[in-house]
Amino acid sequence: MNENGQGELLLGVLAPHPPLLIPEVGRSDIEKVAKTRRAMESMALAVQAVEPDVVMVISPHGPILPDGIGIWATNTLQGDFHRFGAPEVAFSMDNDLELLDVLLKEGESLSYTLRRVDESVLRAYRISPELDYATLVPLYYLQQIGIRTPILAMGMGFLPPRKLYQFGQVLRRAVERANRRGVVIASGDLSHRLTKDAPAGYSPSGKIFDETLWRLLSEKDIDGILNMDPRLLEEAGECGYRSLVMILGCWPEEEIATTPLSYEGPFGVGYGVCLVQSEKQPTEGLVFQEDSHEHPLAQLARNTVEAIARGEAVPEGGSVKLPRDLPARAGVFVSLRKAGELRGCIGTIVPTQRDLAREVIHVAREASTADPRFAPVGAQELVDITYSVDVLGEPEPVEGIEELDPEAYGVIVEAGGRKGLLLPDLEGISSADQQVAIARRKAGINADEPVQLYRFQVQRYH
Repeated sequence: MNENGQGELLLGVLAPHPPLLIPEVGRSDIEKVAKTRRAMESMALAVQAVEPDVVMVISPHGPILPDGIGIWATNTLQGDFHRFGAPEVAFSMDNDLELLDVLLKEGESLSYTLRRVDESVLRAYRISPELDYATLVPLYYLQQIGIRTPILAMGMGFLPPRKLYQFGQVLRRAVERANRRGVVIASGDLSHRLTKDAPAGYSPSGKIFDETLWRLLSEKDIDGILNMDPRLLEEAGECGYRSLVMILGCWPEEEIATTPLSYEGPFGVGYGVCLVQSEKQPTEGLVFQEDSHEHPLAQLARNTVEAIARGEAVPEGGSVKLPRDLPARAGVFVSLRKAGELRGCIGTIVPTQRDLAREVIHVAREASTADPRFAPVGAQELVDITYSVDVLGEPEPVEGIEELDPEAYGVIVEAGGRKGLLLPDLEGISSADQQVAIARRKAGINADEPVQLYRFQVQRYH
């Protein structure tokens, strides 16, 4: 409960719910939704930052009733992923029955039909007593970082958009009167018809719906969302629109702020993650924004490091497709940074693997686990780490230090079988003398020993 007075709705979330977002379910396929996974992790951090004492989840696969919004009313809410081959991923959470009672009274006072989903309703409508996977997927990410507040779970309703929007107003009033610090999650995927191999078949309306909704959401055009063409919704095969509309009503339209985190459409289904809140409630601690310009090499390094830190299977080099303009083989350096500070950097002067993808995977592994200056990267750090990959050009010998340029060229110093390398364009390195001196120290070559100098260029990918 909020000890500082009246309750408050602090944050809303649009979260997708494919079971493969659960590592124990998705296994190797989770690599294909890496952007969504990172956004869900950042979503969880944003929830953690506002310190809620209740999390409410609206699910399109929850209890759907013909005459109103169904809200779970059992003391304990449970569920697992046994249907998806992972029964060990199980949940048991307290239901916020006090908030439920206040919400039902608010609905009654405003002539808005809300229904308790208790054991009698479960039997009458033959509803499973277990929470559905669409409710559990976002809760998984919250529990992974230690958020275990009571929850209030419910289904969405097949009501007109304006009526669904009104539910958010009812919910906000209930949260305030129950003196809660609340977060509300709209669980829902977008179109299921983006490609010809999509699970619901292909429709050109799928892409139109996703692009239109994402634009309207980014522009905070709530009226535009409420007035979307019903035929477009049906043809797109979506399952998140109604849940989203229900949470949008939680804040006055003129005050609402939206923060899209990521969108992608693997497997022919649109997955979007977005934060919703009042402009008066800026969310602190948000560390991830969608970056559509992440280079495939940086993404490969990221996926490798994340898999290792989580104890999962690393990407297989033979299945990785890289842009054709990259060399087939090359020496590679992978650099990790955390809050702007170096967190690991290891590389190869010449290629050691049979292709570039395998080189990056090998070096990323070493940078995250074997840099002697740092402990191995832990899973809890992943959301704060940024990546760069340097692909080295062919080294060329130079006659003297005057042919070097620390901004344009990296340097290799060699003496008696010892080699030291320094990458170009490094912060704090302003002269060739300084560059060579550091490379000497790295190789254990004394300052007065004669050396052979080489220079090389790099392509750096972030």
